[in-house]
Amino acid sequence: MKRLGSVILLFLAASALFAGGSGEDQVILRVGSSGISMDAMAIFEDNIAEFEAANPGVTVQWDASSGDDYQFAGLPALLQSDTPPDIYFEWGGARVKNHYLDGEAMDISDLAAEFKPNFSTSSWGGFEYDGAVYGLPLNQDITIQMWYNKNLFNELGLSVPTTYDEFINVCEVVKAAGKTPIVMGNADAWVAGNFIGLFLYRVAGDDKAEAIMNLEPGYSLADPDFVKALQMAYDMGKAGYVNADMNTLGYEESFIPMVNGDAAMYPLGSWYPGEIEAIGKDFTELGHDYFMLPPIPGGKGDQKSILGLNTGYMINSKTEHKELAYDFMRLMYSMDSQKRHSLEGEGNVTMIGANDTSNPVVAKMVDDLSIGGVIVAPPDTGYDLEMAFALYEAIAKVFENVATPEEALAAAEANIAHLRK
Repeated sequence: MKRLGSVILLFLAASALFAGGSGEDQVILRVGSSGISMDAMAIFEDNIAEFEAANPGVTVQWDASSGDDYQFAGLPALLQSDTPPDIYFEWGGARVKNHYLDGEAMDISDLAAEFKPNFSTSSWGGFEYDGAVYGLPLNQDITIQMWYNKNLFNELGLSVPTTYDEFINVCEVVKAAGKTPIVMGNADAWVAGNFIGLFLYRVAGDDKAEAIMNLEPGYSLADPDFVKALQMAYDMGKAGYVNADMNTLGYEESFIPMVNGDAAMYPLGSWYPGEIEAIGKDFTELGHDYFMLPPIPGGKGDQKSILGLNTGYMINSKTEHKELAYDFMRLMYSMDSQKRHSLEGEGNVTMIGANDTSNPVVAKMVDDLSIGGVIVAPPDTGYDLEMAFALYEAIAKVFENVATPEEALAAAEANIAHLRK
């Protein structure tokens, strides 16, 4: 699952609580999010400054302190606290639906109507339920791209693979050179889970993969097509194509081998450039690029399918500051702000005409989303989270070769059996 930009653990009180007005008169508008890149936060800081200037006595507090823990621990804790966020970041899909079902999501269809004419139609997927809109999409993210070190490829005489056999050959050549073909920081399980998640769709077929992960009657995680997909992960692990410490390597640390030239490829999403910037490296100077996973031989799914999702911000149904939240989101989602997000390489923004196509990476992503295949959801955002992590645990075991695909998926199916009752 995508992390929002680079992981910067911060708690931003945009203005000192003591500025302007007494504490009794002070209104605090709270925003919660995952870690954010410095470039993206600078844009939001400008939004905050403009908003506070127009609203004397109002202070915006932005809490990104939970960083990578936001998805599973940080946001739930914030929502259950005595000072819950009025506005909060989310990944479109099952998570938004769960907030809606739990009474934590405000129907903002009226606010969304202001933006719909200027947003791409596909950007609303995952934020609409039962005819209402529960969030404003900020980015359309590709969740799995094969980011690669162009200098290392050139040094080894490699070109971008266009078939799966060529992809495996790239891995073999890189390994023979004493480098790591594919590096992943999978300590939290989602990186490898997302990577092989794309294999599940392409091997089993989009409809079948969705039925399996939706836990529909008559389907099982141990389906032969899922076994085949995980066999490919098993084979990569056995051949030494992935870093041996992938299941213990932390997310932040995992980018260092790519920067140092010790690893050739990293399967991650459109926020990869921000992660490189976060460790103090200039992404443009490094010259990293990406290619999409080549077609899988014998696959039953769309071989141009894109693992992706929409991300954005929601409003807490319990907020006492609805109109202020609306006004602040109008600033966050202004054309000027969206253009700046694109200019800073924050992925494919949702507003039509806002993407900076002079940035070759952004332009490439825009093209891939427009001419690529069907967009399919990552298991941990599009489906039941308990199911997703049972599946991710199986994938982690298979990469490490501590279980066969059959064994790992049978265990995963047993672990989620109670969800079928």
